[in-house]
Amino acid sequence: MRLENIKIRNFRLLRRLSIDLAQDKTTTILVGPNNSGKTSVMEALRLFIGQGAEAPKISFHDLSQLRHRDLKRIERKVAAEADPEKKIELLRRLTPRMRLDLTFSYGEDPADLVVATKLLMDLTPGTSRVRMRIDYRLENAKKLLDEFGARPRKDVSLCDYLKETFRDHFKRVFFKVSPDGKEVEQLEDGNLLKSLLRIDIVPAQRHVDDDEGSRSAKLSKLLHDHYERFYRVDDAAGYQAIEDALTASAGDLTGMYGKAFGRLTKRLQSFGYPPGQKAPDLRVRAELSAETIYRDNARIYYASEHAEKEGVMEEFELPEKYNGLGYKNLIYIVLQLESFRAAIDATMGDKPRVHIIAIEEPEAHLHPQMQTVFISEISKVLETDGGTTAQVLLSTHSSHMIAHSEFEPVRYFRRVGRQVVMQDLSQLPLPPHNPDLLDFLRRYVRLTHCDLFFADKAIFVEGQVERLLLPMMIEEQAKVAGCETLGSQYVSISEVGGGHAHKFKPIIDFLGIPSLIITDLDSVDDGGKKCPVATGKSTSNACLRKWIPEKETVEELQACDNAAKTQGCIRVAYQVTQDGHCGRSFEEAFIYANITWLTDNHAKLSTTKAAVKKAIDAGLTAQAWELSGKLGKVDFALDLMGAPGWEIPLYIQQGLQWLAEHPAK
Repeated sequence: MRLENIKIRNFRLLRRLSIDLAQDKTTTILVGPNNSGKTSVMEALRLFIGQGAEAPKISFHDLSQLRHRDLKRIERKVAAEADPEKKIELLRRLTPRMRLDLTFSYGEDPADLVVATKLLMDLTPGTSRVRMRIDYRLENAKKLLDEFGARPRKDVSLCDYLKETFRDHFKRVFFKVSPDGKEVEQLEDGNLLKSLLRIDIVPAQRHVDDDEGSRSAKLSKLLHDHYERFYRVDDAAGYQAIEDALTASAGDLTGMYGKAFGRLTKRLQSFGYPPGQKAPDLRVRAELSAETIYRDNARIYYASEHAEKEGVMEEFELPEKYNGLGYKNLIYIVLQLESFRAAIDATMGDKPRVHIIAIEEPEAHLHPQMQTVFISEISKVLETDGGTTAQVLLSTHSSHMIAHSEFEPVRYFRRVGRQVVMQDLSQLPLPPHNPDLLDFLRRYVRLTHCDLFFADKAIFVEGQVERLLLPMMIEEQAKVAGCETLGSQYVSISEVGGGHAHKFKPIIDFLGIPSLIITDLDSVDDGGKKCPVATGKSTSNACLRKWIPEKETVEELQACDNAAKTQGCIRVAYQVTQDGHCGRSFEEAFIYANITWLTDNHAKLSTTKAAVKKAIDAGLTAQAWELSGKLGKVDFALDLMGAPGWEIPLYIQQGLQWLAEHPAK
């Protein structure tokens, strides 16, 4: 059995969210900027599905802020209605509710069929899906109306009243729902959840710093949990042997304690008690348990071997706190996963058919290679003999994890106003005439560890020079009035080349991130040979010809205004006329924009100093075209990085200004 889809309504920023879990993989990966709703998905599962002592603690503040204003509207409507019954009906019908919908697929396994039958609404042959709904809604409209009317302070609004009494009036209600959502039938209670689904969470705050003042955070405690839940079940004889040894040790210690504290007990008896009462016989007993041994007396040591001069290996042990946080974090996660598995194995009676493990930001303290391995190894750790299907919801900010997960399991979250939208990268729309495009994008993301999924805005550049210099340009442009936001937003910079930028159109459109493409005009003559812009007839740049602004001649490109260079949330920037000259490449445009600076500061350059000096002597403006072809691109960029103070070429200034002014979604 597998969980196929999660639908969430009115929970925090998740106004209406539907997530299809990865079909052919154990792990579904949630990515996106901070505060984009990834953790809220995990919290919704935990709060709605909690059982027994873990019953949900949903609060008023979990209700979507967009629904708070509905309560104000409801209060006005109820106050305007005179009929008490209609007041109750209005309150019952209009009061917002939070909802979690879970769709499961099942096979021919008898245990799956037993659970699925209890949720079955569609008897059509071949049906293999069932759906369960959990609503958190108003339980009794009359009770709320009466108690709200009897509130001591009449100036307290319904919204403010519910902030304090929300759990008194809102409860979970369970339903089985047909796969198409058209038929709904209320269940008596949520007991079916126990045999259907279990949710466990490894939170982002894992406290693996080994603070001596907080021993409960130690890995030793997790080892005890593993000992209790797993070892006792897996090897009952071994477990009992440990317990017997502890009991025998406790008996020996009790005898020794009797001798050690004998004098103290006699002294206490000499103080006397009221007549007729016997003085207490104080006895000290040693009580040993595996729990206290692990919690207070067991310590983890890390052993390593070192070869001496004679080749003899000597072993060293270091306490837990001397190991790196990365390994502690990894050990913690693996122990938690083992503990989750052991808890299911130790379950008496029917085990849950689906086990969802939510892991927040597993990359904490892990180096990039370990992050990469984590994704590939996670499913192996979750193998179980209990017949339960383990699925992972993993939230991450690691580009390395995304790079090695392909596109299919990635779900991209972004915040739009006061709600969240989610994009399923397995549904990335691709042009039918380019079947190899998806493989290209996969390879690019893997090789570059692209951080596009975590950015507020994105810049795609043609070459290494722009990629190296753009951080300096952004820093300078952020000092210009109206562009200050560039300094505080996370801008992803990707090098894609002028001939490939158009291939990123599907993913940029899909993600909806404001994006700037900085490319070259690439003028060519009638024979297709590169030439100065002044004599050029057309462009060889595929991005300009096939995407934005979809023009081919130099004359058309130079005539384009800002609107022609913009398509939705994407703008292209290429060389424009500056001080009467237009460059073909970044280097040429830079020279035209910095004639005076290069003349005054060429001595500060290193590798390219001689070539620039020679061009200055011959007339820098006239030599700009020829000089731009002689400069080593990376060498020129590194020289400029070491000698700040130059001007940003006008076309890049214009592009950065547009990016700063275009609101992040």
